[in-house]
Amino acid sequence: MNIQSSPDSLDPGSQRTLDAALHRLTEGLRTLEDPCRFHLQNSPLAAGWQDLRRRASGIRVQLEKRWGPLGAIRDLSGDPLSSVEGTGPHAHLQGLLAANTSRVREASRSIEEQLRLVDSDLAQQMQEIRYSIYSLDSICTGILTRGKSLGDRRLYLLVTESLCRGDIYETTEAAIAGGADIVQLREKDCPTGQLLDMARRLRAITEKTDTLLIINDHIAVAQLSGADGVHLGQEDVPPHEARKILGPDAIIGLSTHCKEQAGKAAGLGADYIGVGPIHETRTKVHRSSVGTGYITESQSCCPLPGFAIGRVDDTTIDAVLSAGADRIAICTGIIGKEDPEAATRLLAEKLEAARSERNVGA
Repeated sequence: MNIQSSPDSLDPGSQRTLDAALHRLTEGLRTLEDPCRFHLQNSPLAAGWQDLRRRASGIRVQLEKRWGPLGAIRDLSGDPLSSVEGTGPHAHLQGLLAANTSRVREASRSIEEQLRLVDSDLAQQMQEIRYSIYSLDSICTGILTRGKSLGDRRLYLLVTESLCRGDIYETTEAAIAGGADIVQLREKDCPTGQLLDMARRLRAITEKTDTLLIINDHIAVAQLSGADGVHLGQEDVPPHEARKILGPDAIIGLSTHCKEQAGKAAGLGADYIGVGPIHETRTKVHRSSVGTGYITESQSCCPLPGFAIGRVDDTTIDAVLSAGADRIAICTGIIGKEDPEAATRLLAEKLEAARSERNVGA
């Protein structure tokens, strides 16, 4: 059977396939866009699905300019599968998203293969859409699975023994009592064996309080200590490579210092980003501050939770929150204080007050 289309007309089978699959693709993309916008309230992620939908619609426009309306020979009554019931009901949002990402993956592949019969350039455009679907699907999965572990955790404590005013373990316990819900062990020059011992002692503390423990840089120490994850810098192993070692449930953070880095973080496999340094800091002596403007810049392009970092303390917290931060990471602003529990509680209360104010104004 000759199924090749001529330059002047599409084979009827190809026309019907492209019409149906393009409808399936754009409908599925809209169904993914809306929950990301309204349920997750994740503007960058919703914008990603929206962009793919517009690009797919653009391919239909190009086809119809060349061959006329694809739906001109649509025959629903003659379609042998038109009466087959769709998927559902969905038990939860994750099920809805999973069903529709499967739908758009399949539709994009069907369109791509049909386009290879008629227009290789359009086929290449659809292939790029398909690869982007895979990437956004991975990001959605991370947000809905590992993102649950991050949840509403908003006060991230960084502990370095040399910067602690008191004992590092007592300081950590006090900060947790004051409201810190994530702890990162950050020791840049500590021998690995000693670092592992410190990590295990901190793990024993955090396990009792449902506090996450993250290890800075050292993937092996994170794995051996039973930590919840690792935090990486821009020059470290990429997050997706670290996940091969730590497994699918590990929480992986990535430091970012500019909008370009923030925009790439989700695609690299990160679960959250560090946003800063907002101000000059003792822990980032070779890094210039980026200012509070970077807080909203990162939020506009990155679908992941972002923790403002860089001399965030009782003297700067108001400006940081006014700039739009809803999560903060703090080091000496807590561990360098005489009363780390009180210092943490003050910051936690300011975070909650800012959050409540935003909710009222929403």
